[in-house]
Amino acid sequence: MKTMPLLVSGVAAAVLLAGCGADRSETPTTVTVTATPSTTTAAPQAPATTTTTTPTPPTSPSESTPAVPQACGNDDLTVAAGPVAEADTARRVEVTFTNSSQRVCVLVGYPGADLVTAAGGVLVHVARRPQNSAPHLELQPGETASADVQSSAIDTETGNGCGRTGTLVVTAPNTTESHLLEVNLPICDATISAVG
Repeated sequence: MKTMPLLVSGVAAAVLLAGCGADRSETPTTVTVTATPSTTTAAPQAPATTTTTTPTPPTSPSESTPAVPQACGNDDLTVAAGPVAEADTARRVEVTFTNSSQRVCVLVGYPGADLVTAAGGVLVHVARRPQNSAPHLELQPGETASADVQSSAIDTETGNGCGRTGTLVVTAPNTTESHLLEVNLPICDATISAVG
């Protein structure tokens, strides 16, 4: 019987026409070829559509934003004073603030300073100046900033000698702990500079 070669030729022609057709649709096409009235054979379906996912290229590790240093706290600083320098009637002492912590910390503002009696009573209070006019200093571990306290041996109102001295007490910027320093200064016209 010659039906088999005719059937195979018909199926091959149908597949070839289906694969090369100009109008390609997204849905698969089924072709049925009839060799004899009682036999139908389905042509193979077009290959199933495969979805290819394009991988997202790996992202490089994002550079982390460096941490913003926090203000130096009471436990981060060691406060000390140098010797009193005298120039005519002016008295000056340098106060240092050393970062004794293991992290970077920031000093912003002016230190507070008082001259006190031996019993701790305040003779002269030097108010902190506004912070917006003070520098912003980042101190690495072990780094030091300084401020100076000045006073006068003469009472500028009377022209007489300043009759009292007091012991210097300093509070670092951004902190609340006062440090009694073994420095005695005249109480007249006491001022304190910004940290630098």
